[in-house]
Amino acid sequence: YQKIKQDLAQMKKNMQQQSGEKAGENGDNGEDGADNLFENRKNQFNYSERAAQTFNNGYRERCIATQPPAVINFSSTVSQWEIFDKYMHDYATQINEQDFLRQQEKSASSKNKNTMNATYSSANQQNQDDMVHSQRMGNALKILERMVNQNSDDEIFQDFKYWEDASDTFRDGEGSLLPLWRFHTERSKRKQVTALAWNQNYPDLFAVGYGSYDFMRQGTGMICCFSLKNTSNPEYTFATESGVMCLDFHPEQCSLLAVGCYDGTVMVFDVRNKGNRPIYASSIKTGKHTDPVWQVTWQVEDLAKEL
Repeated sequence: YQKIKQDLAQMKKNMQQQSGEKAGENGDNGEDGADNLFENRKNQFNYSERAAQTFNNGYRERCIATQPPAVINFSSTVSQWEIFDKYMHDYATQINEQDFLRQQEKSASSKNKNTMNATYSSANQQNQDDMVHSQRMGNALKILERMVNQNSDDEIFQDFKYWEDASDTFRDGEGSLLPLWRFHTERSKRKQVTALAWNQNYPDLFAVGYGSYDFMRQGTGMICCFSLKNTSNPEYTFATESGVMCLDFHPEQCSLLAVGCYDGTVMVFDVRNKGNRPIYASSIKTGKHTDPVWQVTWQVEDLAKEL
């Protein structure tokens, strides 16, 4: 607005000068002519302001007073030793109850077989109710261990999911590797990793075979099944009499693991079983050869869908 006002003043001054020159020639007053010219021109900036005033509704405040519920403060301090002592006390109590039931069972066995069977069933029920050594407690501890490991290694898990090196775009055919975990056990310190196989149904589970490539110094072998959900300890461990040379998971029956050993033995383990014994093992009677087994693979029959 100030610039427009200055432009109009300069234009008025110029027109006054021009009118003064013409008036000097004609003998008239140039300022009166310029003022009349400006007064006769149409105002292009004729603004008008309009406003309206309305009524504003008044505000009302409403509040309700209620009686707060009773609050009780409770606090306690517990240590790891107190928890351990409590578990051991409960465990000792259960053992004493089991011994007492066994004594009753022996005393009643001479009198009546039915009484003995009832007592034996109650003792088995007590064994199943053992909280510390139950299967439910083992599953809960396994989940708790996974949660602790994932919380402690949160940065590593974030790198595993989202890490990407921007400099790889400028490398033609090359890339960079980021070490994340180091899987190891105390029992496999002096053994060599000879085989590795990933489970097709569970992408986080893989099996590692331990043996020795020094053929003059052969010893026992071992199989460890690790999971990315728990990188501190293996999920399953199996020991073999000879060094493991190859592994392979079944493509459909994901719990079956075929193992080939240095002495020519071929074994099949079910990782769901807690025992260390395989469900199948080749022997001299089944035509076992004595050369090392370098590779094993599963073959599924399409017609019968048998192993």
